[in-house]
Amino acid sequence: MPEKTYFGYRLQQRIDETTVPFFVFQARAKDIQEWAGIRRVPDHSGGTQRAFRESRARAIARYLKSDSINTIPNSVLIAFQPDTTEFMPLTEQQNNCLSPDLDILNGCGDQAQWGTLAFSYTADQPESERIAMIVDGQHRLNGMYEFNDEDLPVVVISLVDAPLKEQAFQFIVVNNKAVRVSTESAKSIVAELDAADENELGDRLLKAGIKYKDISPVLRDINDLQNSPFHSLLDWSYNRDGTKLVPLTAIEQSLRYLKSLFTFLDEDDDSLLEIFLAVWQGIKNTFPTLWGQDNVFMKKVNLNAVNEFTGERLKMAWEFGLFDIFDPDRVTQQVEQVLSSIPTEFWAESWGIRVQDNANVRDMIKGDLTQITENRKLRKRWSQDLELIADN
Repeated sequence: MPEKTYFGYRLQQRIDETTVPFFVFQARAKDIQEWAGIRRVPDHSGGTQRAFRESRARAIARYLKSDSINTIPNSVLIAFQPDTTEFMPLTEQQNNCLSPDLDILNGCGDQAQWGTLAFSYTADQPESERIAMIVDGQHRLNGMYEFNDEDLPVVVISLVDAPLKEQAFQFIVVNNKAVRVSTESAKSIVAELDAADENELGDRLLKAGIKYKDISPVLRDINDLQNSPFHSLLDWSYNRDGTKLVPLTAIEQSLRYLKSLFTFLDEDDDSLLEIFLAVWQGIKNTFPTLWGQDNVFMKKVNLNAVNEFTGERLKMAWEFGLFDIFDPDRVTQQVEQVLSSIPTEFWAESWGIRVQDNANVRDMIKGDLTQITENRKLRKRWSQDLELIADN
């Protein structure tokens, strides 16, 4: 059975001796993944973690990759099950090595001790059965683990001898105390910097996925990411070297519509970005000859109509359990299936109206896409009974 010993310090934060103590140390993210697990609420009745989303972990890895000086100072909070660890204080050793005038515990000597924490664990054990559970930071830790450029160390705060009720309590408290920095506060902080530092900080914030001034990190990623169907296609001042083809409002409206369908995305921009990119990758794959050209297909009203038509059918398929909305590859495949009956010729034909951005035109496009789908299923001509083009 493998064993681990970590050097750090034990802290009894409250005088009440029944308080669960902390042991603080640092370790490699890849090392922690060997023995720390997760008991998630959707999977276990005693779970104390929310469902894992790959999109959030990938966003952490993308943040680290975006700049070689980006760090994650936040600690990971884990909890060791009762009676599974052994703490050994190193009071005698430190007294023999250091001057008695040096206060290495910063005035907390009556509640803190340097020492080691040792434990044994079973290799390759199921995550829900491991010796320690991740209480807070599962996406952070997994993102650091998946970042292959470096073997990253992470600060760990561990609860020692923590029963399930304490783990649940700490998870709820931690996740109810977090408060986002407001846009106004961020601007106020940045305003104290000189112009060069402000520009550098602004660029780092955007790369890190934080909104800066009027630039949204989601829109920036949609324009900048190499795997984005809209790479260098957005029509805005930020896109200095690309083809300014797609109105920014078309993307913003599409994102809003997806959030209205999948309401759990309202506070999860990482998953929203992944799902949006997966949806539009499927659309691009289905109509490659129309993509990126100055044509009817790439007009705002059509993009929004296709987004709504596809999104509504995606939601229905997801509700019926046909695919996992958090699996980008499956989302793309589902979109391709949804659009498989729509011919490219629909956008090559002459439409009987002037293509302009309004709700009526958008509804007509969606209506015709629905009619084409029905025509295909009933083995009729795809162009039969359409509003926008005459059926010859």
